[in-house]
Amino acid sequence: MTRDSVRMAAPVVRDGRRLPVVVALLRPTARSLPWRTAAAGWALGLVIAAVPALFSLGLPAEVLVDVVRMAALCGAVGTAFVLDDPARHTTGVPPVPRPLRQALRAAVVFPAVVVWWTAVLAVARAGADPAHRAALPSGAVTVEAAALCAAALALAAAAVRFGQVRAPGPAVAGAVLALPIMAGVLLPPRFALFVSPLDPRWDDAHVRWAAVLATALIAWLLCAPEPRRRHGRPRRRRPGSGGGAQATA
Repeated sequence: MTRDSVRMAAPVVRDGRRLPVVVALLRPTARSLPWRTAAAGWALGLVIAAVPALFSLGLPAEVLVDVVRMAALCGAVGTAFVLDDPARHTTGVPPVPRPLRQALRAAVVFPAVVVWWTAVLAVARAGADPAHRAALPSGAVTVEAAALCAAALALAAAAVRFGQVRAPGPAVAGAVLALPIMAGVLLPPRFALFVSPLDPRWDDAHVRWAAVLATALIAWLLCAPEPRRRHGRPRRRRPGSGGGAQATA
């Protein structure tokens, strides 16, 4: 997002007409996204999902679910870089609010993520045992993948809001990779998230996955606005305290 596009959008935002602003900002937003970094995570996930098909392993559905989960985790790592913006501090006080800017970045990336995940499920299904190919729970693992990607966005938004960082992606990617380990260690067995399709806890686990997805989206919405007080803002001294030249430094 460039300064010129923000200035052009400013009068429209004040008038409350958001659609022309969204249209005007789509192209600069798409150009500012770290496509290569995000695509690297998505490509790695697709390669992992394609391994059973490439080597004709014919895996059963319960094993293939774990392969798809690894692909989803790689996709969430790629999504962690969506909010990286080296120009954030130069566009930090535009009339275009931060929630709109972040929503635009997610909206531009969303079609690519949908295409990627469709490809992951297709190649994973091709690598399944033909007798159990239809048993792959596509809807359930899609909820898991959506929850992981939403968690990555929420963590990135929190890092931007409370840390004022330009590129939260690397730190958030590490946190996303640690999520399965933390879930396995901290959650009691009855609240496990990563369970087998043959496990009787499967349905209950995906109710919890849906709750994780909703919680992550709410956390993203709460962390999206601008902070009330910016870090590094110059502090004005009281009149008569001396150092007049330093008071506005």
